[in-house]
Amino acid sequence: MKPFIIFLIVLFFPLSSFALDITDNLSISGTATTVYQWLKMTKGYADEDTETKKKDRGSAVIDFNVSFRPIEQGEFFLRASFAKRDGLKAVSPFTVSPNADDLFSDLKNINTHSRDHLLELWYAHKFELSKEASLKLTAGIIDSTGFIDDNVYAADELGQFMNEALVHNPFANLPSYDAGVAVEFEWDKFHLRLVGMRSKAENEDMDRRNYNWIGAQIGYKVETPMGEGNYRVYAYTTNKRFENWDADSYRALKGFGVSFDQQIIKDILGAFFRAGFQDDSARVTHNRMYSFGLNLNGSVWGRKDDEVGVGYAYLKAPSKNEELKHSQVFEGYVKFKLFSYKSLSSDITFDYQYIRDRARESEDTKAGNIYGVRLNFNF
Repeated sequence: MKPFIIFLIVLFFPLSSFALDITDNLSISGTATTVYQWLKMTKGYADEDTETKKKDRGSAVIDFNVSFRPIEQGEFFLRASFAKRDGLKAVSPFTVSPNADDLFSDLKNINTHSRDHLLELWYAHKFELSKEASLKLTAGIIDSTGFIDDNVYAADELGQFMNEALVHNPFANLPSYDAGVAVEFEWDKFHLRLVGMRSKAENEDMDRRNYNWIGAQIGYKVETPMGEGNYRVYAYTTNKRFENWDADSYRALKGFGVSFDQQIIKDILGAFFRAGFQDDSARVTHNRMYSFGLNLNGSVWGRKDDEVGVGYAYLKAPSKNEELKHSQVFEGYVKFKLFSYKSLSSDITFDYQYIRDRARESEDTKAGNIYGVRLNFNF
């Protein structure tokens, strides 16, 4: 229960004093998140092994964002994160993580660099090309998930789904918190984004190799009588820095995907769909996936800041993977707004996940239920 100590500090610490804009050019914001999850295995444990059958863990994270705009078209941005414990992520037996947030171990020696806690540090400059067209350049320590595979209903691990299979396409291999450059072109309802990053890969022998990642996304926003929709197609590749199945040479990671979201009943009900395909010449856990789900706004019961989300993800393993056949994830959550006062707000989410890793040999299949609660403070 120690993760809740950080929650109590956050609760009584006057965070609202930081929530206001410091000046017209400088602002600070952030979140304080506490998560506790309970895992109960239904398959893949020894009957006499109680510790394997049931596990529960918690974590607490504080994120700080600093934005400085020296000019109207330019912005310096810094994001840092501090966490207590690794939660259920550290002991989960499944191939996909039940908590996609960056926790204690994720924030140490980030991407094998001697850098802790600092996630993003970049400068962005926007050029207005015409009334409807603009070009934005971003350079520094960036996060590619901010540009590629975004989705209105399934891309925020702090406010929506928690399982990584429903936050992003987990094998789009989207690098985060490393040196890179992003170019964004927007024209009316159309956008084109190009991202290049340099990161590090680490194999089972702890051999660390620098690699380059390049991704591109095309998107279009539509307005229909039902409401707004966003349709995106992306592709990515790396250079040859990843082991193949025989571990005697190196291959590139490459693939493509789609990410759609569409309102079905305007401002009330929305749906999302993802699909991804990855080349399996390099050693990869999965090579095909799709996910879909619904989002219901709380205005149905008179509370527009509440929401309900349900989602399902299927991830297929390549035939070369002799251990795993496929993975499945179902997740549902209900989020309630607790309060909102000036720049400080809070919400609580009750979450349920069912995860199943189907092995080639059925007796090795793992499955389990995960119950979770997430408490957020936003400032």
